[in-house]
Amino acid sequence: MFHRSEAVLNSCRLSYSNGPIEGINRKIKTLKRIGYGFRNLTSFFNRIALIRE
Repeated sequence: MFHRSEAVLNSCRLSYSNGPIEGINRKIKTLKRIGYGFRNLTSFFNRIALIRE
């Protein structure tokens, strides 16, 4: 634990969260699961762009 003490202290001091990124990743994974009908990758990427807005 001592080798990560600086990281632990930084996480207590700073209020950054990876929650928004995890939410986007979850939406993309769900889209991949239900999106086997996409014709090509361009359509898939366009749908991802719509989700992020």
